[in-house]
Amino acid sequence: MMGRSTFTPRRKRWERVSWWYSSIFGVAMVALLLTLIFSGDDPVDGVRGVVRDAYSGDPVGGANIATLNATATSKADGSFVVSDTTATNVTISAEDYASAQVAVADPESTIEIALVPTTVRGSVKHSRTKEPLPGIEIVATNPGTADLTTVTDAEGAWALEGVTSGATITARFEGQTVGTVVLGANANLAFEIRPDVLTGTIRSADGTPVPGAIVQVGDLTTTSTSDGTYRLVAVPEEGEIEVRKPGFHPATGSVTSALTFDATLEQFAVRALYATALTVGNSETWPELLNIADTTEINAMVVDLKDSSGHVFFDTQVPLAAQLGAKNVLFDAAAVVAELKAKNIYSIARIVVFEDPILADARPDLSIMDATTGDVWTTFNGLAWVNAHEREVWQYNIDLAVEAANLGFDEIQLDYIRFPSDGVLENADYGPDFEGETRLQAITGFLERMQTALRPTGALLAIDIFGLTMWDDGDGGIGQNFEAMAPFVDVVCPMIYPSHFNPGDLGLDIPNNHPYDVIKMSLDAGAARVPDAAGKLRPWLQDFSYGAGIEYGDAEVAAQIQASDDAGAHGWMLWSPGNVYHDGALRRE
Repeated sequence: MMGRSTFTPRRKRWERVSWWYSSIFGVAMVALLLTLIFSGDDPVDGVRGVVRDAYSGDPVGGANIATLNATATSKADGSFVVSDTTATNVTISAEDYASAQVAVADPESTIEIALVPTTVRGSVKHSRTKEPLPGIEIVATNPGTADLTTVTDAEGAWALEGVTSGATITARFEGQTVGTVVLGANANLAFEIRPDVLTGTIRSADGTPVPGAIVQVGDLTTTSTSDGTYRLVAVPEEGEIEVRKPGFHPATGSVTSALTFDATLEQFAVRALYATALTVGNSETWPELLNIADTTEINAMVVDLKDSSGHVFFDTQVPLAAQLGAKNVLFDAAAVVAELKAKNIYSIARIVVFEDPILADARPDLSIMDATTGDVWTTFNGLAWVNAHEREVWQYNIDLAVEAANLGFDEIQLDYIRFPSDGVLENADYGPDFEGETRLQAITGFLERMQTALRPTGALLAIDIFGLTMWDDGDGGIGQNFEAMAPFVDVVCPMIYPSHFNPGDLGLDIPNNHPYDVIKMSLDAGAARVPDAAGKLRPWLQDFSYGAGIEYGDAEVAAQIQASDDAGAHGWMLWSPGNVYHDGALRRE
């Protein structure tokens, strides 16, 4: 039997080499594809170039390019080719751009064309979130022409027509400049900014809006409006927020990316005792006052740092105090503040200003002079006063106040913020340099400068004024007027001592015999005269006996306290020159 055939057909030659031809074909196809991709529809010969925005450097697509023999349109990347090998010039035009003509010096080179926009466009985004910011003011300042303005739309975009090269483009947020660029080559008109306006509402514990609250971040401050809202511009990305207002405990918080902070303020009425430097520096008398605070409603202390002698009772670093020999250190001010804070007692630093015999005697050039003798003028008691017009006197007391605030005192209280009220006043000579400045202008000017200096410290500013200012529309001849002074301070402390009113004043036979009536009527009169400043009133009350009338004890002090409370004052302070107080008048705690 014949076996099965094992014949194998012979492989054809083309099958052996087909893979070689296939690879050649594939490479060719890829090369052709790449050629088509990179060459597009551009002709091989012609004028080549790129059109860009003259300011931003961005490509300009859709621009029309023309020579004598051909035209073309720029692509999205700004490139173009005009099929004209003999062209010597090209003309370029585009919407919102000024037309341009460019010479073709070398047909083999690529022409760079910068078109100047007739309409300048840009955008504004949030630097952190990159979200568009609508409502941002854009201002173009053209040399020699009026400013052009617009605002960004909902997409953060903006456009301005008629802006020329060299103009300054400014972006403003809430009235603050947040970006500036001068139009020219490579000007970046895509602003990225960080919104920096802190907003919120200040309310009391019962939900009532609190106007006039000071909102502070670092050196920046603003005040809440009648509905309790506020806006603080140019706040940093991080910082501590403090909200304070007389009559309330302060509130604190931190700046967050939300740039909002609402605060609820708890009421706090200052109920203070006055302490001389001798009392504070004495190891027996100071603890006695602190014990009154521990056992009664007293929650604040007024501490003398500089009194009407001109002496400074703490180790001040203000150079002029040492030069004058005014330093008479009786206590460690920083330690006193720390002790008060540990007991949760509000600290007030009292600084006497313009009755300063030490400064007046040492520096006659800063003093009130006697027009009849040419010597330093003095009161009936022989005390020299400094000239309240003198700016160097202002600065000396400002330096002391700022130093005290930085030591930690919650409040700086200025006394003798006035011109002298006794002595041969017609002989007082203030010099020719201040003939155009009234006494009231000098006092308010000083307070404004003091307020500006103290604001960054966080301490409140208080002033002591005569009780009669609650009734007097003028300045009493001493430069004190409630309406004029109140806007520059946080707290107004009228010294409404019944013993200092004359018989018949306020319709009372002997005002000293009517402690409740004198306090209540005076505070009501002041609040009625200046309603906006009524919340700043905190009176000094009399805890001493003086002049005609009754002796003062627990009942008389308690009557004044009740009158102050009934008048709606934000607290009160008791004045006893010897610091001996009728604590039986105080509520126990």
